[in-house]
Amino acid sequence: MSLSDLYLSTASLICFDGEPDLNPNPDANPNPDAKPNPDPKPNPDPSPSGRTFTQDDLNKFLAEDRRKTEAKYKAELSKAEKNYQALLENKNLSDGERTKLEESLEDVRKQLRTKEQQLAHEKKTLEEQYNSRLKETEQKAGYWENLFRETEISRSLYDAAVAEDAFQPNQVVTLIRSNTKLVEDDTQKGKYKVVVDFLDIDPATNEEVMTQRTPKEAVKRMKELPEMYGNLFKSGVVSGIGGSSGNPGTGPNGQIDVRKLTPEQYMKLRKEAPEKLGLRGK
Repeated sequence: MSLSDLYLSTASLICFDGEPDLNPNPDANPNPDAKPNPDPKPNPDPSPSGRTFTQDDLNKFLAEDRRKTEAKYKAELSKAEKNYQALLENKNLSDGERTKLEESLEDVRKQLRTKEQQLAHEKKTLEEQYNSRLKETEQKAGYWENLFRETEISRSLYDAAVAEDAFQPNQVVTLIRSNTKLVEDDTQKGKYKVVVDFLDIDPATNEEVMTQRTPKEAVKRMKELPEMYGNLFKSGVVSGIGGSSGNPGTGPNGQIDVRKLTPEQYMKLRKEAPEKLGLRGK
């Protein structure tokens, strides 16, 4: 070999790695007399700490992790609830903004409640809505009932006063309205009638007696008592004397002319000096 051949030859690397393999056939049994292990036991301690975990341990771990997660979630929701409540206290909120905040707050509260609490809340909400609507309906019914009652009474009294030629029918209505009421008609089921508790004079004893009459009967009876109500009706006023005069005068026999008295003046004289009206004192 020449010197040039040495320079041009390929380099070879010689190395040594570990012990030589004394058993080149891995499937061959190096000890033919040794008995093989028929049932090799697995490692009984696979965990690095030397402890095994049962299913109960795993369930407890998962339950504890879930409890911590739920507690953290509820704490965040509770904080959000307080923030919404603080925002609702702002008086500068518009109606639309306030409504949206209230809806969001209710959604947060729903998430904080358990199923049982949510069902109880929904039941309470429905009961409150029902009671509110029931109260509103009763108020409306009461309003229309009172309106019907008042209209029916006033119209009946006014018509009766007009029929008996009252100077001012409204005066007659005002005079006996407090003693007038609307009651159920015993003769007609579902019907109502207007009655007047009328303080009358018993012609036999000249004593006051309480009677119950229809508006027509009551106004007609008022007209028949000129010493008490004569100045209210056209036929109870003597020609040349104003029926609306408030100054009491005297008649030919020296007694006060009741036709010139107002109902208030008449009642006062009747109580304090009935003899001036030609009545027998008690």
